[in-house]
Amino acid sequence: MLQLKTPLSQTESEMLLQCLSEMENNLMSKNSSSNQDMLKRTTLASAKQKVQSQMYDCFYHEEIANMVFALDSLSRKYNAQLTESTPTETAESVSTALRTVAVTRAKLRQASTSK
Repeated sequence: MLQLKTPLSQTESEMLLQCLSEMENNLMSKNSSSNQDMLKRTTLASAKQKVQSQMYDCFYHEEIANMVFALDSLSRKYNAQLTESTPTETAESVSTALRTVAVTRAKLRQASTSK
């Protein structure tokens, strides 16, 4: 079992839950009954439940890996929104979200590299 060294803030938890829900919805929309997809859905549901209950000391490696992947996907979406013509207010909002994603991802990666 892996443990987060630094607990997630409320904002970080909410963002992570949003990412996990999106991944879950994407898997469900595939309507696949493969063992791999069912295992991934179970892993996502477990990770989501632990984040919701703020249990940060009993993650499986697969849960952390899926959470990092979800945050990477969100980071790519936010980065795609930033262009030279992005309005200042939007850029500020996106940069705040990117910072939250980066901090959350760093906390998760730190947990996955420690034993």
